[in-house]
Amino acid sequence: MSEADENYQSVGLPPGVIRLSRNENPIGPSPAVVEAVMARCARINRYEDADQIALFRKLAELHDVPHDENLALPGLDSDGAWIRVGDGSEHLMHAIACAFLAEGDEVIEPQPSFGLMTRYAEAFGARAVRTPLTPAYGYDLDAMAAAVNRRTRMAVITNPNNPTGTILTHEALSRFVKSLPRRVIVLVDEAYIDLVEDDACADGNVLVREHENVVLVRTFSKGYGLAGFRLGYAVAQPRMMRRVRQFHGGSPSAMVMTAASAALDDPDHVERTRRAASASKAIYYETCADLGLAYVWSEAAFVLIEVGDAAAVTAALAERDILVINADASWHLKGMIRVSYGNEQESRIFAGALKDILL
Repeated sequence: MSEADENYQSVGLPPGVIRLSRNENPIGPSPAVVEAVMARCARINRYEDADQIALFRKLAELHDVPHDENLALPGLDSDGAWIRVGDGSEHLMHAIACAFLAEGDEVIEPQPSFGLMTRYAEAFGARAVRTPLTPAYGYDLDAMAAAVNRRTRMAVITNPNNPTGTILTHEALSRFVKSLPRRVIVLVDEAYIDLVEDDACADGNVLVREHENVVLVRTFSKGYGLAGFRLGYAVAQPRMMRRVRQFHGGSPSAMVMTAASAALDDPDHVERTRRAASASKAIYYETCADLGLAYVWSEAAFVLIEVGDAAAVTAALAERDILVINADASWHLKGMIRVSYGNEQESRIFAGALKDILL
């Protein structure tokens, strides 16, 4: 690594460290979020304020679902609520698992995918059924449908998928949901939806409104750059949400909800994030073409690249303080690494290092 690269500093990282392993937003949060959080500090002696109700109204508008006007401070609970916020989407997914899974149930989740619900299911005595991806690393919905039986309680869809970055079209996912018995919960995890550029991508909002057995989970960590605040939320019809609420205690801090409310007021920042991700991935694709490497086209925050000896390449990059994921070790994706998007300089430093290692 050159002296210039060693001195390079990205938002929120020590000089010289390029972390392309955590799917973080490299351009940081919206300046409006920073301003709102600093202003909220002057009221930190109060448990809650109107910013929290405003967040629920804005989320309801974003997802085109009713906002229950009975939702009021304190507590932020209502029998008519379609939305629930939590300390990261993982916290909410744990509550969803508690609400709907029991010993002897089965959960269908493709392999590889995020896999969190699989781990929760197994902890509760349920059985995880892992179906394969297609040769193009997409979801095989026919395989998932064929795995449904009388014990099936949940099907998990991560769209775009992690770690592949592939998407399901709305037509395909809608058809799949309609084919399932209504007793089967469909969990749609859209952690990376803010980075998608393909208009054919499935719309979880529509599915939630049309089907009571669909639960949508999203996060502010990726598109909005609030990973350190750990804010996620779920959207579902009120009867489903009342069930989740029984197993989900507490709520994020007032400061966190102020940040999220301000983030929703700056949609241009999400667009800037999407452009940054697209530009970074274009650098990766160009580098792969130069090196003759296979890769998976991604609509998410990362790219899978086939490098041969994934362990050796990951280690060689780490020696240069460039951190990526060994996808061979993590997901049994033979010879592959997963590389998150960085800002332009980070992405070009990675590309140059990969060429040095492989040429």
